[in-house]
Amino acid sequence: MASVMIKVAGEGLVNKAHRNSDPGPTTGSSVIYEVIGVPAGTSEDDVIDLVKKVVDKVPHNDSYEVEFSALAG
Repeated sequence: MASVMIKVAGEGLVNKAHRNSDPGPTTGSSVIYEVIGVPAGTSEDDVIDLVKKVVDKVPHNDSYEVEFSALAG
């Protein structure tokens, strides 16, 4: 299982964050999430598309980690 860093901008844009980014709020209006437990064979684009579907209510913990299984439903 892998993890993917995702950046959600304040205006709703979702894209890949730099792999060295720290999860949490940025100095701007963006938030960086670490999607953990990503199954092998799942592309970063698949994860981004999944986050776009639930961008208004990303289920994260205090360290801004999101379980892939929680996103996938």
